[in-house]
Amino acid sequence: MNRLTIWILLYLYYAVWLILPIFDLEGKYIIFPLPSRYAVFLPIWLLLIGFASVGTYLGVLTIRASTEVSESEK
Repeated sequence: MNRLTIWILLYLYYAVWLILPIFDLEGKYIIFPLPSRYAVFLPIWLLLIGFASVGTYLGVLTIRASTEVSESEK
């Protein structure tokens, strides 16, 4: 199975998970074990964790670069 098919299937699963409350089907299917509100909050938390990780990494790189420059000036 190629990657595009996997991504399409994941997207469809997520989209169906999001619209379950609209049709009052939440909690009726075993393949969707968590409530749909997690379908909203999960990507938000993942983005926040990702941005914090990238920001921390860039901050550490910037601090290390500035200390190397100041040590070489001495």
